[in-house]
Amino acid sequence: MARPAPASARATNIVAFLTAHPSRGFTISELVAHLGMNIASAHATLAVLCDCGFLIRDPAHRTYMLGPALAATGFAAIEQNPAIEAAIEQAEALSSELDLEIGVSALAGRDVIFLARRGPQPRATSIGYPGDRTPLLAPIGAVFLAWADDDTVAAWLGRAALTPALEELYRGVLAEIRARGFSVPLPAIAAPTVVDAMTRIRDEPTDEDAEQQLTGALAKTDEMLLSFDGLAGSDEIAVKTIAAPIFDPIGRVLLSLSITGPEHPIQIDHILELGHRLVQSAAIATRQARGRVPSRDLPTATAAGPTRRR
Repeated sequence: MARPAPASARATNIVAFLTAHPSRGFTISELVAHLGMNIASAHATLAVLCDCGFLIRDPAHRTYMLGPALAATGFAAIEQNPAIEAAIEQAEALSSELDLEIGVSALAGRDVIFLARRGPQPRATSIGYPGDRTPLLAPIGAVFLAWADDDTVAAWLGRAALTPALEELYRGVLAEIRARGFSVPLPAIAAPTVVDAMTRIRDEPTDEDAEQQLTGALAKTDEMLLSFDGLAGSDEIAVKTIAAPIFDPIGRVLLSLSITGPEHPIQIDHILELGHRLVQSAAIATRQARGRVPSRDLPTATAAGPTRRR
């Protein structure tokens, strides 16, 4: 894989950072501090981005923010990716039906990016803000990996530097997700240590130590993804979200539609009911975008590991 040119990396880092922080502008000094670049390089990159309208500079406060030209880019991206509009339409319908928060996320290179939320506002932020990026570190993004080939799964697991036991567990859970059609992240995936690490990545996205902090937090427990093995329908468990895939025309997972779980434990039967309803909405969005649902029994280089009993 070709290494990115430094200038292009600086430009994309600036745009991605401002996208994730839309509520205010940032001075060049702040951008340099957050993104770890020298001020001369930052100045040159900002000048180019302003010249093409991707950014605008407030002369009074000397701050930079996203420019109107990017709105045209966004409109074009939605037109070229009809699954996004279809997913948001399904999120609106599902949130009205269930009176729950519904989120839409997408793969963005080595990250998962949050695109939109619909439905009631939770008392505390639960699934992030539009523009937020999270590194694709196991078990984060499991719904995007369940239909992937084994090399892609191995890279996802390897990036997280997991123990062999956790790797085996997550391979088994991916097989469950593929068979059932949806994933169920648990509250531990948003534990304080994980949230702190994600906040640091959001504020310092180019800091390698920030990703290492998240890697360490994610490896502390095996209680981040639900395995239904051994659970009865009347058992109760707290869930963070329930997520189902939306596929592109060649059968890859392009987007994720998710339901935010309630703040109290719910019965397994209800989780299954919500999951199956979510899969229906995701399937509608897939069809509307001319996507294709692949086979659930994809061949892999290694067999899926056993699932864990709870």
